[in-house]
Amino acid sequence: MGTRAGRHLRRIFEGSAGGERGVIFIWVLVSLFVLAVLLMAAVQPASIVMHREREKELVFRGEEYTEAIRRYMMENHGTFPTHLKDLMKPGGPKRIRYMRHLYSNPFARDGKWGLLAPGTTIVTIGKDGKPIYTPQGGGPMSSSPGSTTPPKPPTGGAKPPVGKDTGGSGGTGAPDGFGKGTLGHVMVLPFRLDGKEGQPILGVYCKLHEKAFQDFRSKKYYDEWFFSPLVIPPPMGPRGPVQPGGTPQTQQRQKPG
Repeated sequence: MGTRAGRHLRRIFEGSAGGERGVIFIWVLVSLFVLAVLLMAAVQPASIVMHREREKELVFRGEEYTEAIRRYMMENHGTFPTHLKDLMKPGGPKRIRYMRHLYSNPFARDGKWGLLAPGTTIVTIGKDGKPIYTPQGGGPMSSSPGSTTPPKPPTGGAKPPVGKDTGGSGGTGAPDGFGKGTLGHVMVLPFRLDGKEGQPILGVYCKLHEKAFQDFRSKKYYDEWFFSPLVIPPPMGPRGPVQPGGTPQTQQRQKPG
């Protein structure tokens, strides 16, 4: 009798222990699942932070090229560099280097930039709402590579031709300082988007068509951000635009007659 009761109690205890082990196993699985969800939630913001940092780096590096090209022009009688490496060479009367380092494009795997070439580009808006880019010749600067005369937008009532999309920017407007046409949604960029090494380089841009976290000069897409002294004014000092060497431009005082 006693032995039978002992065996019964043992079965009850073992069943209870097995049930507890099953509950513990389920709780372990639930905990692992929650941990995995939390890790995934943490990884996404980290990638966003890295993307934001690259965006800031794009602006910094692009503006460095803008000012380097501006200094190059001012020290070399208005000529543009024909290779990015020219910005690393001492030149001009002061024999200064315009950049200490050739920055890569933070959004390109090969680090290469899109180059802005002499000429103009007419921007029209297609029926699907996307911009169409039509390069227009070389303008005044193509025949004389060292010229600093900005290309003039077309005038008169003639309608600009509409060409193929060159795969440039994805926005719908011209950046600040760009010439604008007189017809509806027509804009004129003061350069072409198909520049190459060996030709005058008016600036650089990123070819990535992706919406940015923050606008740059009222533009929302990376491939709308053109870094060129033709469209970005020089930085302002306390007394005016900063000239090469860091000296603000000041007006000359007239001597009393």
